[in-house]
Amino acid sequence: MPEVKEEATTNPIIPDVGAMHLGDNLSIKPDIDNPNANVTLMPSPQLEGRKFSAEQLLNQTTAKKLVILGDPGIGKTTLMSYFAVMLARKQPEKLGLTAQVDWLPILLRIRDLARVPDIGILDFIEQFAQKTLGIATLPVGFFEHWLKEGKALILLDGLDEVANPAKREAIVDKIRCFLGQFQQNRAIITSRPAGYRRDFFHTTEFPHYWLQKFDQERIQLFIEQWYNSRIRDPKEAQRFKDSLREVLEEQQRIQLLAQNPLLLTIIALIHRYERYLPRKRYKLYDRAVKTLLTNWEKRKDVDEHWQLEYLTRDDLERLMKRLAYWIHCQGDTGDKEGGTLIDREKLISKLGKFIAKQKRLEPYQAKEEAKRFVQLVQNRAGLLNEQGQDYYAFVHKTFQEYLAAEEIIYLQENNNFKKVLKHIQQYLHNPHWREVLLLLIAQQKPKKATKVLKAILGHDTPYENWLHRNLFFAGSCLAEDIQVTDEDLVKEILQQLVELEISKDELVGENIRNQVRQKLYSLSKSRFEKQALELVKAAGDKVEEERLWKYQAELGEKEAVIEMLLGQLANKDSTTSAIEALVKLGRDSEKVHQALLELLKDNDKQMRISAAKALVKLGKYSEKVDQALLGLLKDENQPVRIQAIRALAQLGKYSEKVDQALLGLLTDENQPVRILAVMALAQLGKYSEKVHQALLGLLKDNDKQMRISAAKALGELGKDLEEVHQVLLKLLTDEDESVRMEVVVMLGQLGKDSEKVHQALLVLLKDNDKQMRISAAEALGELGKDSEEVHQVLLKLLTDEDESVRISAAEALVQLGKDSEEVHQALLKLLTDEDESVRISAAKALGQLGKDSEKVHQALLALLTDENQFMRFLATEALVQLGKDSEKVHQALLALLTDEDESVRIEVVVMLGQLGKDSEEVHQALLKLLTDENQFVRFFTARVLSDLGKKSSKVTPAVIHWIEQHQDSEYVGSGIDALWDLVVQD
Repeated sequence: MPEVKEEATTNPIIPDVGAMHLGDNLSIKPDIDNPNANVTLMPSPQLEGRKFSAEQLLNQTTAKKLVILGDPGIGKTTLMSYFAVMLARKQPEKLGLTAQVDWLPILLRIRDLARVPDIGILDFIEQFAQKTLGIATLPVGFFEHWLKEGKALILLDGLDEVANPAKREAIVDKIRCFLGQFQQNRAIITSRPAGYRRDFFHTTEFPHYWLQKFDQERIQLFIEQWYNSRIRDPKEAQRFKDSLREVLEEQQRIQLLAQNPLLLTIIALIHRYERYLPRKRYKLYDRAVKTLLTNWEKRKDVDEHWQLEYLTRDDLERLMKRLAYWIHCQGDTGDKEGGTLIDREKLISKLGKFIAKQKRLEPYQAKEEAKRFVQLVQNRAGLLNEQGQDYYAFVHKTFQEYLAAEEIIYLQENNNFKKVLKHIQQYLHNPHWREVLLLLIAQQKPKKATKVLKAILGHDTPYENWLHRNLFFAGSCLAEDIQVTDEDLVKEILQQLVELEISKDELVGENIRNQVRQKLYSLSKSRFEKQALELVKAAGDKVEEERLWKYQAELGEKEAVIEMLLGQLANKDSTTSAIEALVKLGRDSEKVHQALLELLKDNDKQMRISAAKALVKLGKYSEKVDQALLGLLKDENQPVRIQAIRALAQLGKYSEKVDQALLGLLTDENQPVRILAVMALAQLGKYSEKVHQALLGLLKDNDKQMRISAAKALGELGKDLEEVHQVLLKLLTDEDESVRMEVVVMLGQLGKDSEKVHQALLVLLKDNDKQMRISAAEALGELGKDSEEVHQVLLKLLTDEDESVRISAAEALVQLGKDSEEVHQALLKLLTDEDESVRISAAKALGQLGKDSEKVHQALLALLTDENQFMRFLATEALVQLGKDSEKVHQALLALLTDEDESVRIEVVVMLGQLGKDSEEVHQALLKLLTDENQFVRFFTARVLSDLGKKSSKVTPAVIHWIEQHQDSEYVGSGIDALWDLVVQD
């Protein structure tokens, strides 16, 4: 079962800035060991949420509806089918759903919905059941009954398969209406990222999850189950398993392909029938295509079902190459792993012309043969796939790229080498053609490969002296392990890469630095890896020590580096840094694994704690790790026991022994240990009757914190929610104020919307304790429970004597989405509150509500001259959120670019990008920040300049001019970063 990763909510000020990548180890994050430290702005990476098994998806979120995004071949459709099958088999508990409900799975392909735009989704479901599933009679209102009862799991698969943007938007509207009509049901929508828009389904209502590629553990499990299901003899099956695992371990590039479930399936097919896997990519792809085109022929009925009248088996691959090249020439769809979409009629027409010429047929004969060919390649070989209503594409872009390269090779025959050079001249640095060119160059003879490298290095590429794109592409060619006749040329390429590696970061920019490292790492196991490593070593101390270790590990000396670092474990002064390095470099090393296990027995408690943390980071679970950590649960030192609990929970491997050990810790003499044991049981997420009974018992524990922890754990496990809420409601009257506040927060987080909870929170809004009033307001906001009574109480709290209460009431109104005139008037009054923090919250609330009126506009404009600089910033921010693009707003933003607080400068930079103002003044102001002393300000400025450059032709020349004027600046790399983002397409 693959994993999903939750898409974290990003800072609303910074939409789609992208993940913060500032080198291999650097990221922006708050100091978690010092919560009172001044934390600067930290935009969340796009995919920085929780990660867990896709099987637990419905159990890990309180949201009714969600969206799953994933690349082609990642398993979205398979996952939806699995969910449907589990419910059809009456096994909802496997999905984390209660077995007390008789669930009805409703699985629909969205492209099928799009084919009938004139009927509603409910009518479509009924017609589908009768016509497609062959159910002759259904009880009247059958599906409507299940939907109204909230007992359906609605699975809507493949939004991206509606290729027409207008039709896609229409079907999104139809889905939103349908789910709104039956909102008490669980629903999942899947799509590829390509063609998906963030405004289709807002993350506040539809949390987004990304289906993850297979990690090593899942690849190993796939291999195990694949051969167990296909080879009856256990000994023979084991030989195949060991063989494939050995190949993947030795060939890193094939291992990367194997992370995609579809490609892993094809790799396993090749291995089964060929009994080996070629090392070179083009040879592997060749075997993949031949396997797909011929494997189905092994079926006994193949001759009876041969569909083609004029084409023979020998024609198939030749025709696929012509087709792939033509399709590739039609352009890119923006999907890195999905093939180019082609309209069916256009596809049949072009294929017909190919066939007519190849077989000398009449047009009508060729057209019918083309239809049969498409059906055969789709249904039998699986190379082409219907991607939407009357649209087709290669099942994965890899096949399109390989076959397109093969067509150029075919055209190159008869010594027509100019065809190769022409494609390089025409498409070098075009991302859509990158893999095609690399696969083409990989197959050239040594003399021709040398000519190709010289042609690449001599190509007239703009800004080559700053961006080095020719050099990087030449490095990618070397990574294909090509043979060349000019050794000096190879040395020159490698030497230039190393010289960039040892240059100062500020002079070359982060983008160039990342490219250099990527190119050198990619030479692993090629004929050039030894030479590259020697040149890196020759640079001496110009390469930092940890970086040198990484190069050694990547370029053939991994074992030597690991041995050296293992030797440092004996030196207490260097143990911590050695452990950190071993975790990064020795993830798959058994020696590292064993060394860390030994450290768990070290006399030094800090070593035991560090080793436990490192084992979690390695993520390599084994029975030995399990036993060692279980042993630490009995350690005499409390911090060690606590770390062992955390490690077991984070590794996420449930076993009966772990279960028993954690249950035993529920009576530990130390309260933090007991509480962590409770939370670990919840995190492991494995429901058992023993765990259930133990947690229920703790709801009556004398220790209030234990009762709260048990309630939280049961809530996370989705068990006994009614009983949990009863306990929490009782704790709302606890004499301990901190307990009451924590309970209120929990009620909001658990999202249990009952009348008792609602009434209890309303009472607490009038509590004498201000913090309790604040917590109650926040909980009501999180619950989203809106009523006139709540509305009026919160409005009243806007005039509370305590400024913190006024702030919380404003924030709760925003969470509830109250945008009435009454709310706006109250918030407008707060803009003149004597307490500046209240004014700040009111400004934030008005911006977030997005309610624009002349009064709001004028009030916020007035705050642009507030004596408090942060107030001026927030008023500007609110105006930007309201979409107010005026000269006053721009001038306010430009003034804030000189704020002494770097976090303010960063946010203002991004707001300027958000507004997209194309003016010389904005460009020049941003260019000045490329020399800002703060690296993060420079980073965001470069990103925003590149975003503005996509809308304005004036930005790139301005950046080029800036670089020319700052050649000797220590921060010229920031300008180069901006230019890279402006010019280079991913």
